[in-house]
Amino acid sequence: MRPVLDYGLPMRHVDRWLSLGFSLAVLVEVWLRPEFPSRLFAAAFGIAIAITISFRREHPLGATVFAFGLATATTIAEWALHLPEVTPGTAAALLLMPYSLCRWGSRRDVLIGAGFVVSTWLASLANGEMAHAGDIIGGAVVMLFPGAIGAVVRFRDEAQGRAIEQARLLERGQLARELHDSVAHHMAAITLQAQAAKAVLATRPDDAKAALSAIEDESKRTLAELRAIVGTLRDDSGAAVSPAGRIVDLSSLATSTTVPAVDVELTGNLDGLSPALERAVYRLAQESLTNALKHARNATRVRLRVAAEGQGIHLTAQNDGDPVGGQRRAGFGLVGMAERAALLGGTFEAGPRTGGGWQVDAVLPREGVNR
Repeated sequence: MRPVLDYGLPMRHVDRWLSLGFSLAVLVEVWLRPEFPSRLFAAAFGIAIAITISFRREHPLGATVFAFGLATATTIAEWALHLPEVTPGTAAALLLMPYSLCRWGSRRDVLIGAGFVVSTWLASLANGEMAHAGDIIGGAVVMLFPGAIGAVVRFRDEAQGRAIEQARLLERGQLARELHDSVAHHMAAITLQAQAAKAVLATRPDDAKAALSAIEDESKRTLAELRAIVGTLRDDSGAAVSPAGRIVDLSSLATSTTVPAVDVELTGNLDGLSPALERAVYRLAQESLTNALKHARNATRVRLRVAAEGQGIHLTAQNDGDPVGGQRRAGFGLVGMAERAALLGGTFEAGPRTGGGWQVDAVLPREGVNR
């Protein structure tokens, strides 16, 4: 299951409300301005442009072609029939289309859509709406500037996406290094037990049997840990490894800072967990505390709770601060936490908490990845 980062209302719903808002604005303008030769046409034109806002993300080329095609046809009709202005000023919402086109469209979409934008500009020029050089240049800038903003935002988000993917790769690399160290420890113990069994096999068979039992236990633990991670890792990033922590070390987080105060609660049977699972729980708790210290403004308390529930380990981290900055977007720390939880077959959610503050919830399977 892929990680979930919850940050509020989906943007497609925002576009629908924005479309409704522009539609109402069109109706108000048409009602207040009686000079339109056809109020019905003016209202229909403005509402049609407003409707394109609702699907500009999913179909940026279609929205641009429809909006600017309609604007071009209307301008040509005004010119051919010698009509006064028949479109409401609120139809300027069509300027959102160049932004949407450059923000979400493919290169092919941008080239095609740009042709429709230019055609509207040429139609306005032929209609005499831009009589002076300043008007001509200004009209071009007004139509192209939203597209330039969309291209800049797209470049920024793509750069952030690459950085997020790099953070995920670093987390995978670190997990692979931790797995290597753990398996090496188990194999060293197996080797020592095998040597001991070989030495006493002839003279003390009971001791040899005990050594073989110890080898069997170590082998099972090693295989369980390998099954939990191997197959999910595909890259070797060579990331630096920080000292691994265990669940019993979580109490040290409570004394690591005084503002905000940290409460740690451990409940249920937390014995016998694999080293990979213990390290994951510790890292998630540690990163949750770091996130609160960096981004939770005015936080006075952080509550960390680790509970053994059924076949899973449930980690909850809450703070009472005001989420700002990095907590409103998927910061790289949250990305790493979500990736680690996903690699171990668990679930991860992070977002604003009802009543204020921020909350992290992670559930990791006790026996490793379920595949």
